[in-house]
Amino acid sequence: MYKSNSLLLSVALLTGLAVAEDRISGVAEVDFTTNKLKIPCVEVKNLNDKLNGKFFDAELQRQDDSLTFVVELTQPEDSATCRQVADFSKFNDDDFVDDSRSQGGGNPANPAGGGKILVVCERRENRSKVSVNGNNLASGAYIAVISSGTNNATSDLKQTVGDEVEFDFDSALDDIASGATAIPTGFIQGQVDAEIRDDSGNVVAVAQSVPCRNK
Repeated sequence: MYKSNSLLLSVALLTGLAVAEDRISGVAEVDFTTNKLKIPCVEVKNLNDKLNGKFFDAELQRQDDSLTFVVELTQPEDSATCRQVADFSKFNDDDFVDDSRSQGGGNPANPAGGGKILVVCERRENRSKVSVNGNNLASGAYIAVISSGTNNATSDLKQTVGDEVEFDFDSALDDIASGATAIPTGFIQGQVDAEIRDDSGNVVAVAQSVPCRNK
């Protein structure tokens, strides 16, 4: 039964790779009138090399009167968008404890720090933009350090507001004039790594290999 279901899922996902129209978004939704379950941004893990790490929207059909659902439709979804949605949810969910990604549980190398970090980045033809947000931080001053490829940038010290701190990096002159740390237009080279450090240089939160949206 397990192998059969895995085969059906794999076929559905592979078929979904050719589908361009996006019909599913928002949050997971089950409608007991149509008996359909729609789930956006499903990440594939441990299936096969072609599909692992990719994101799909999925539509499942309820079977009879049970709570068993079978995959009926899959559609490929933008990985950077789905990762941003997942990281935003982890960052803002106070009850979430993450055992695999630092966005939900602070820096694994410094668990005493307990800080949480959210990184959002965007690359355009003539612009690079990175936002680093931290919360669950002790009151004090912090800096953000970001890197992408061989490029690096460090913010000025910023004081927490409550337990939160925010940093902006941008190549746009108007945003730089408004307080963003200046970075080159071509700063973003694929993914971004980021750290939040206290005024003694201790890393209190870290995010690695954050995918950036390309516009």
